[in-house]
Amino acid sequence: METFPLVKRVRPENSSRIWEIRNTLQSRQASKNQDEVPWEKHESWFQRKYLKNESNACFVLDYDGETAGYCRFDLENGSFRVSIALEPAYHGRGFGSLFLIEACAQFGKDKNLVAEVKRENESSIRIFKKAGFNITNKDDKYSYFERRAQ
Repeated sequence: METFPLVKRVRPENSSRIWEIRNTLQSRQASKNQDEVPWEKHESWFQRKYLKNESNACFVLDYDGETAGYCRFDLENGSFRVSIALEPAYHGRGFGSLFLIEACAQFGKDKNLVAEVKRENESSIRIFKKAGFNITNKDDKYSYFERRAQ
């Protein structure tokens, strides 16, 4: 029996699953840095960025007891840069937009959010649009999104 996906704040035990999802071919292709990230580098980054830094936030999508994705909010220049990734097995099932909408709601509507999405990544562009983000600019590689504080 399938359960409804849950969005919750990241916990230390989510680190290894986030690392696995980040290193999938699909996640790397959608990222600026397409290299695989070594475990040691990921773990120190994860601790510093989300467990010891109260400015940033990370949420996970839990589905049937498995971490199916993550959504990060990283403070940069007064706005929060949003990054989202799902385990490829969950692509095309409508989880991306639901996850982003709920993660943004839990993070708070009082924050300015920005994102950069590769122009060929049409599914992520649709996800950000469904979540209320507006395209503010485009260049040859990226569409730039923003969602202003409400």
